Amino acid sequence: MTSFVDGFELRFLSQSQSAERKLNGRLLDVIPVAWVASWRNGPPPDMRAPSPDASTAAPRPKASRRPPPREAFVEIRFDDAAEMAAQKTAAPFVVALALARPAGEKARRGVAEFRGVFEVQATGVELSPNSLETKVIRRVTAGEG
Repeated sequence: MTSFVDGFELRFLSQSQSAERKLNGRLLDVIPVAWVASWRNGPPPDMRAPSPDASTAAPRPKASRRPPPREAFVEIRFDDAAEMAAQKTAAPFVVALALARPAGEKARRGVAEFRGVFEVQATGVELSPNSLETKVIRRVTAGEG
């Protein structure tokens, strides 16, 4: 199944849990697929629980009522340990975010739909023997320079 998201043509490769990313019919690269279920919005540093020795004074009113931007994190699974080790310390890379097909729908696992293309950076945290936590840097679109 081919989908058009953020200006790119994406096709899921089930054997490697990755996707082909094309632009104007030309193959750009093969990128990992991150699942919507593994996306996590983390609190910004100033919203974390206060330390035990923190002041108990009332907080000052803020100039804006708009909440601070939240950081987003997503788990990326890899097929082999060598690829995971390379990405753990590598430069930012691109992933496709997808919604997984419901378990009862067809026998095979796969993509129900792609939701976006994102640039991520590994945080260095291993979530399992074959997955890393990554911080979402930005959404990638085909119209960018």
